[in-house]
Amino acid sequence: MKIPQTLALRGLMQRLGFALLACTLVIAATGFAIANEARDEAAIRALGDNFAKAFVQKNAELRASLFAENGTFVTPQGDYLQGRAALVKDFGPEAQQAVNATTQAAFTNYRIRFIKPDVAVADALLTVRNANGSDGAIIPAIPINFSFVAVRHADKWLIEDGRAHFAPAPPNGMTDHAMADHGMTDHMAPHN
Repeated sequence: MKIPQTLALRGLMQRLGFALLACTLVIAATGFAIANEARDEAAIRALGDNFAKAFVQKNAELRASLFAENGTFVTPQGDYLQGRAALVKDFGPEAQQAVNATTQAAFTNYRIRFIKPDVAVADALLTVRNANGSDGAIIPAIPINFSFVAVRHADKWLIEDGRAHFAPAPPNGMTDHAMADHGMTDHMAPHN
């Protein structure tokens, strides 16, 4: 009777060992996937951040290089651009007119959703500060809702399609902080 009991114990130990090994592999795979997604999300955020930096630097070629070769973009004014050459043609004069020595641009409020491991949709708020208006007057802040589809091409993320729309400004004299102090959020702001 001692032999069957030993065999049963050995079988139990093997099953526990395999279960422990399987759990370890699942945990390792999950950690690897999370690390990859975090790295990919950082690369997608860098697309937006580099877009803003290139705008302030008046570097139309760099901004266009963030897009796929035949990528598309709809400007806040509604112009549809396709391909890097069209992007450079539009981005160059835009920055030359709008950017001055005090202009700043930065993305905030990123929301990124992976549709597939190599395709993501990103939404963010681009705020351009101290830009020249078409009449030459300085505009203190221009909020722009910016959405784009990012696709991994080989080992590099690029913008396949982008959409920019002027965001509603907070009520006159109300900053985001002041709105929060008064219990308001930006979606509660009146739209003119």
